[in-house]
Amino acid sequence: MQPIDQLEHILPRLSDLVDRIGATQMNEPTPCERFSVHDVIDHMIVLGGTFAAMFGGKEPQVATAPPAYGRVPSAEFRAAMDELLAAVRSEGAMERMLSTPLGEMDGGSFARVVAFDGLVHGWDLAVATGRCYEIDDGVVAAVHEYATSALTDDLRAGDMFDAATLAPSDASPIEELAAFSGRAVEDRWRPVLGALHIDKHTLPVKIDVPGAVARQLTGFGDATGYGALAGEYFSLSAGTDIGPLLEGLDRDTCHAPHWGYMIAGQVVVSFLDGAESTCIGGEIFYWPPGHSVRVVEDAEVILFSPQDEHVAVLDHMLANMAAV
Repeated sequence: MQPIDQLEHILPRLSDLVDRIGATQMNEPTPCERFSVHDVIDHMIVLGGTFAAMFGGKEPQVATAPPAYGRVPSAEFRAAMDELLAAVRSEGAMERMLSTPLGEMDGGSFARVVAFDGLVHGWDLAVATGRCYEIDDGVVAAVHEYATSALTDDLRAGDMFDAATLAPSDASPIEELAAFSGRAVEDRWRPVLGALHIDKHTLPVKIDVPGAVARQLTGFGDATGYGALAGEYFSLSAGTDIGPLLEGLDRDTCHAPHWGYMIAGQVVVSFLDGAESTCIGGEIFYWPPGHSVRVVEDAEVILFSPQDEHVAVLDHMLANMAAV
């Protein structure tokens, strides 16, 4: 597979991924040690512009990350990836000799390095934020094959790459590549295992036949001890915070678990241990007992909840509203 083909597959998917990251997730840690989600995005915007100039035969300018406080610079990220892809496609880009961070090499070889770097950083962002990142296994295999020959021990001796780690026995192709790059592929970076929310497209495929695809995630919450379920549909405005309405319940939280689907919008769910989880449109989710919810963007949500427990919670919320 040619390096241009790799980047034509990877770069648009990186932009789609960043489009789906929530503003509240920008400070989350990633498998790339010392880099938060914000750091990875800034790093890729800066390098995208720098590498685009190199492939285009221009002198790279000093690049800085865009100011982005309280938002995700998704438009700037997409512009950088589009510029990089256009430069890679430009005449002579693959044959031109480049002075790269890895030394002198032709554009085609460096494009493979860029594909490797972008692919792994995309994994960093996806697993840190629980977002969909669908990369063809054939692309991953092609990138991995080149990286195995190009990433020598002497390159791992500096600050650019860490020593390879051991991937889990059931690792996916991209997890194996991440481990080769020096990332620790730990349970917390494996969103399908023990996930509280997950993009519908990343659910494991159980059946795939013409006309029908069935995806199934097992172990997705526990309903032991609960009775009948209620099916619920909520429309929630940005700024809504149910926390004050839960005061007076056990530990001032909702004690009913929920399974559901975010049709649209963005909410932040907080838990008793202080952890928070951001859910956005296109995800199925499980919220265990002991949580509260605030709405970041207007949201439409479908819930399935144990009816006795959730009726009690909603009645309590209504009583608190009436008392105001």
